[in-house]
Amino acid sequence: MAKIVKFFLFFFLSVFLWGGDFDKNFSNFDKNFDNSSKAVKEKFHKELKDIYLQTSIDKNKIDRINVLKRLVHSSKALKLNHKGYESELNLLGDSYESYQKINLAKFVPKDSKPDNEKVALKQDEKTKIIIEKPQNLNTQNDKNLNLKNENIKEKNTNNKKIITTKESKNYEVNKNIRLRLKSVDKIDTGIKLIFNRNISEDEVKKFALKSKEYRNVIDIKAVNNAKTSKILHHLSDEIRIAQYNPKTTRVVFTQKNSFNINLKYDEKSILIDIKNPSNSKNLTIPPVAKTSSSGKKTAQNKKEPFKIDKKQRIIVIDPGHGGKDSGAIGNGLKEKDLVLKISQFLGDELKNMGYKVLFTRNKDVFINLKDRTAFANKKNADMFISIHINAGPKTKSGSSLSGVETFFLSPARSERSKNAAALENKGDIEDMNHFSQETYLNFLNREKIIASNKVAIDIQKHMLNKVQGKYNVKDGGVREAPFWVLVGATMPAILVECGYISNKNDSKNLANRVYQKLIAEGIANGVDAYFLKNE
Repeated sequence: MAKIVKFFLFFFLSVFLWGGDFDKNFSNFDKNFDNSSKAVKEKFHKELKDIYLQTSIDKNKIDRINVLKRLVHSSKALKLNHKGYESELNLLGDSYESYQKINLAKFVPKDSKPDNEKVALKQDEKTKIIIEKPQNLNTQNDKNLNLKNENIKEKNTNNKKIITTKESKNYEVNKNIRLRLKSVDKIDTGIKLIFNRNISEDEVKKFALKSKEYRNVIDIKAVNNAKTSKILHHLSDEIRIAQYNPKTTRVVFTQKNSFNINLKYDEKSILIDIKNPSNSKNLTIPPVAKTSSSGKKTAQNKKEPFKIDKKQRIIVIDPGHGGKDSGAIGNGLKEKDLVLKISQFLGDELKNMGYKVLFTRNKDVFINLKDRTAFANKKNADMFISIHINAGPKTKSGSSLSGVETFFLSPARSERSKNAAALENKGDIEDMNHFSQETYLNFLNREKIIASNKVAIDIQKHMLNKVQGKYNVKDGGVREAPFWVLVGATMPAILVECGYISNKNDSKNLANRVYQKLIAEGIANGVDAYFLKNE
């Protein structure tokens, strides 16, 4: 447990120490690492690990690949375990072999650009927008740039096109600074995107996607550092913000009816107004509810019960452990077998309710901790539920521990939470340094922690309601703990301990098919309650 605490402290320090542009570090490594002493190589390796953590925050795939290649190289040179880094590198579509083939002394920074990228304005000009033109660009296709504004003046200099407009607001754009989305604010007419520097129109692309619903999309050449991923707004059915690829942040507006969006640029921000024709035309005032002589409103004003679209909700169920990792063992039972059965019952319950259900495993196989939440993230799941069974220490007092508990991700507070986390983390502790890009970012995401806490409360409540009517089960409560299986999730994530395998009474219940089904029904009811209250 002490290792875990030190790891997090180290990570928090790294976040504040690193700025996010690592080309100089990579170049210095390439030129000097191989000819350095072992002590210096160890310092290089430590620096790369710090950069690795920071790329988890920035979500920059190019930096991630660059640092992984060098971590494999330094790990091999220092005779350290490199398999985790190499495996992640392969998952990102690259390989260490490609690094070996390059001329290390001539590392070219990915963002190398001319120093004159910063454009100064003349007194009679409002805004200058620069569009880079590659050397091999066919100038006959310049018409594809769709520069239709008659007030736009153009001039070409050194493979760049400078466009001066009279309509835009007067401000300066410095593209030497990487554009980052810092935050998203909800406003009456739509949303406001706030960046780290001034933004120009050529860094933004607006278009519509063909689908059953109406979708307007905005792609921005920026890194998404905003914690907001979804916004509820009265003018739109759904607004989502995500990192579409390493260079693009995507904002998607979805509605059932036709609508438009207007963009207004204001230095470091973009105001996005949602224009809904169906709402702006034929506006009607809702009828005032008639009141009887007794002062009570008639049924005309009665609200219809709220319904959630369960078909659109994806729940990932994660049966803990599996394969070579049996999990907790006690009273002739193995955790990996029991949680698989409970998970299958839970899947059936949720499917019957209308939810879409996916499993991290549906048979007795071993899966790394990081791959479990990575699967949920890839499937854009709305909730991640990890099913486990607890075990007390092999002492007289340990065998008396019992009850069901629901955990959400947070630094452990109680000794009991620490012990539970240490037990579940044990099977895959070597993967601690090889989590996906989302891992550390989402540990810091307070919004997700709060949502997970709410899920845990609902599930614990409904689980107890189901099992306590038939079985003598203790309420272990809702607890916080640093379970590694939850760390990488980008959605609300909880871990359920369905009882203590080390306790005779609990283990008897856990082996009982009726108990397993009741636990599953309770968890499913908790999921339903959460979505109903937090839609």
